[in-house]
Amino acid sequence: MKILITGSSGFIGSALKRLLDEKGIEIVTFDIKENPLDDVRDFSALQTKIMSVDGIIHLAAVSRVKIAHENPLECINTNIGGIINVLESARELISENGHPWVIFGSSREVYGEPMNLPVVETSNRKAINVYGVSKLSGEELCKAYSDNYGLKTRVLRFSNVYTGANDHLDRVIPKFILHALNKEDLVIHGSGEELFDFTYITDTIQGIWGCIQEIERNSYLFDDFNLSTGVPVSLRELAEIIIKNTNSLSRVKYTRSRSYDVNKFYADPGKARKILGFSPKIAIKKGIDLAVKELKML
Repeated sequence: MKILITGSSGFIGSALKRLLDEKGIEIVTFDIKENPLDDVRDFSALQTKIMSVDGIIHLAAVSRVKIAHENPLECINTNIGGIINVLESARELISENGHPWVIFGSSREVYGEPMNLPVVETSNRKAINVYGVSKLSGEELCKAYSDNYGLKTRVLRFSNVYTGANDHLDRVIPKFILHALNKEDLVIHGSGEELFDFTYITDTIQGIWGCIQEIERNSYLFDDFNLSTGVPVSLRELAEIIIKNTNSLSRVKYTRSRSYDVNKFYADPGKARKILGFSPKIAIKKGIDLAVKELKML
């Protein structure tokens, strides 16, 4: 099998590349951070890399809610422009055996502020920020290309993926850990009752691998999955777990919530478990322990 990964040097992309390398799968990398010419906004650049691949895993994106909020035009151009270029490149090459297929890395942000928890794949999707809108647009484009052009696509909605040293260090878990290690305050934007399910990177990668096997195995054109643990933890509890783990004297402080932040989200992973064999193994306390050990070595 030969797979193109866009965003191949990113947080999720680099971890996925390592797993697929171990499985003997040929990887075509595509990341602007490695090569300025590998830009998902450049249709011709994608065309030159996509020839003869079995599938594309599209992870390249402006991937942070805060950055997207501060740079909406860049977010829209990269996230929506990127997925349409991927889909159109794949459409030009569709063969009778359904290659190349496309797996789109989406986000729990497409659901916005859910009315009911846990969220399932059929829950209403109503994004409340620019990043969520860009991912929701990408999902709808995937569905349209499946329905109208016969392209096999899958949507994977990631939920608060984290790790230690290889994570973006200003995201909530590594940021809290580093502040705790340095005896600095842990600042929560809100009341601390904000609720999320956090997914350790290795569990997310195994979910993507399950999806690769599923899309190769089945002939139907479109499906979508939530890759979440389904086990929520509040930001206050998260901060307390980290302070205890690090034996820190840090305090938790609260500041005004941000208009673009979702306050509560966790999803039922039942569909992904049944169809993809997705089975998260790293509970939050274990994941924090692993992340702390990594970050202590920085």
